[in-house]
Amino acid sequence: MDDLPQLRSRRSLTLRFDIPISKTREFWESLSRGKFVTTKCANCGRVSFPPQSDCPDCMASESEWVDLGPEASLVTFTQVRVTPASFEGKGPYTIAIAEFRDGVRALAWLEGVDPETAEPGMKVRIEARTGEGGNPYYVFVPS
Repeated sequence: MDDLPQLRSRRSLTLRFDIPISKTREFWESLSRGKFVTTKCANCGRVSFPPQSDCPDCMASESEWVDLGPEASLVTFTQVRVTPASFEGKGPYTIAIAEFRDGVRALAWLEGVDPETAEPGMKVRIEARTGEGGNPYYVFVPS
């Protein structure tokens, strides 16, 4: 065992992913305009979130963009107290699942709500934000 190398120091590992967005460009452009959209299969009518280029039910490739609207109801949430390294320095945060009027559910950070007072069924709305590097994202806030 003495011939094994010793761990001398730790260093951060940064991963970069270039994700093609051509098939979801409408989602990101709509989000930047304050609209929350997703895909609806032109063949069977399945509404999918996140947006899909092929229907997960019938595998059809034809879809249309539909507006989910900004309002949703909180389904569940949890507060993350032990943050992963990629969120180092951000402190505890709350993530939630909310359901839109047509039954589509989405996952996002829940902001502006004390986790002690949040409860399933409360009304939330989606808000667009811009992160470091100019990347768009969305959060739930109280409605």
